[in-house]
Amino acid sequence: MTSSKDCNGAKLRLHVVMFPWLAFGHMIPHLELSKLIAQKGHTVSFISTPRNIDRLLPRLPENLSSAISFVKIPLPSNNKLPEDCEATTDVPFHLVPYLKIAMDGMRIPVTEFLESSKPDWILQDFVPIGFLQSLAASDAKRDSSALLPPRL
Repeated sequence: MTSSKDCNGAKLRLHVVMFPWLAFGHMIPHLELSKLIAQKGHTVSFISTPRNIDRLLPRLPENLSSAISFVKIPLPSNNKLPEDCEATTDVPFHLVPYLKIAMDGMRIPVTEFLESSKPDWILQDFVPIGFLQSLAASDAKRDSSALLPPRL
């Protein structure tokens, strides 16, 4: 994997945001990819819920802690989910759809974070999170270079 350079030949430092589905089978691979991106000299913001981030923190090597920041956004309360349920491992299968509904409720704080941090890339998971697509589309309309992401 080669790094991009600006017009003066300086190495570009990208800011990548990770926003995986609330399942450890998704969060852990996103964290592993975050580590690889950080090892290339880029910064990563990893968005998830406080409890999930607390469970992922032991997997972060200290030498990468300055390049990977965890962004804790509380999962909105949902009367269909038991308290402190923030991942698929915390709920029975029939309640997983309510976890998706709760995740959709993270729209405002996630959007505010993305608008303030201006990432170069946003990597989301398979779960259709409509507000991310609409946010990316509005950025692409303002800046046509957003359609061609730089290479890591």
